[in-house]
Amino acid sequence: MKLFKIVFFVCAAVFLSSSCKKEEATVTLPDLDAYLKTQSNLSTFNAAIEKANLSDFKSGPGPFSWLAPTNDAFTAAGITADSLNRMTQGAASYLVMYHILSSTTNPPTAVLTNEMIAQFSVSRSTQLGGTLAFMGQKGNDFFVNGAKITSGDNKLSNGVVHVINTVNTPPQLRGTVQTILQGSGQHNLFIALLNRASQWAQLSSGSFTVLAPTDAAITALGAPFNATTTINTIPVTDATRIVRFHMFSGARLFNNDFKDGFTPATMQGPGRSIRVSSNGAALAGPLNSTPVQFGGTLRDVLGTNGVVHSLSGVLLPGN
Repeated sequence: MKLFKIVFFVCAAVFLSSSCKKEEATVTLPDLDAYLKTQSNLSTFNAAIEKANLSDFKSGPGPFSWLAPTNDAFTAAGITADSLNRMTQGAASYLVMYHILSSTTNPPTAVLTNEMIAQFSVSRSTQLGGTLAFMGQKGNDFFVNGAKITSGDNKLSNGVVHVINTVNTPPQLRGTVQTILQGSGQHNLFIALLNRASQWAQLSSGSFTVLAPTDAAITALGAPFNATTTINTIPVTDATRIVRFHMFSGARLFNNDFKDGFTPATMQGPGRSIRVSSNGAALAGPLNSTPVQFGGTLRDVLGTNGVVHSLSGVLLPGN
């Protein structure tokens, strides 16, 4: 009887073990095509891939690392089903290819969020001719070009999908920092200050992050800041001190890079730093009695030579 029990338990253990192994072996991952068909909130992205004639990427061997904007993200970017239909194949391809991250390993592997762990955003080439995107984190969240990954590391048989809450525009379509500021329609006074300080010309090249107060923010300072004509009467040293306190050279800083306690040194010089608070939503200079909030139409706007953020106030430097 004892022998029978031993044999019975051994057989049962072997059976259960083989059953578990069999179940594990039957688990299969979908390719991107199959995955997107189950995600109704990514239907516009799926349509963009089809419009771009990149269906081979959806079911090809990969591995591909996709950044998939939600339908709401496309709507916020002004891209509807109608406007997508009117896009040329080339334009759609240009947009979609910027949403595929390139691997840095050989052989290539999918880009997972654990590669985005960094104190500040780090660059990564994309399938758009190597055009750079910038990956980073803030707390437990991950970002690309400031777009938050709302659902990351969705593994596929041919790669991975990271769902993001913003459409990332290729920087070539934005132009330089100069082009971005001129096109906003909200930064004429700041541009006048930059010209007065002889800081405007350099923003056509190089690498910068610019915190740009809106016209309303600068107007609130009163005369002589409230008109382009009177700005030219401001002493050059004063104009220079103000605008360079809103600029960072050699860095591309996105919203996730502004963290509480972070005191980035501005172009005003060593020790001329801003203070960050409210989980990165508020900034202040030495003479600001209340923090300045991000505001206006520009946030995480990546151009060919830097990033621009609008501010609803003016950062006031010390002497």
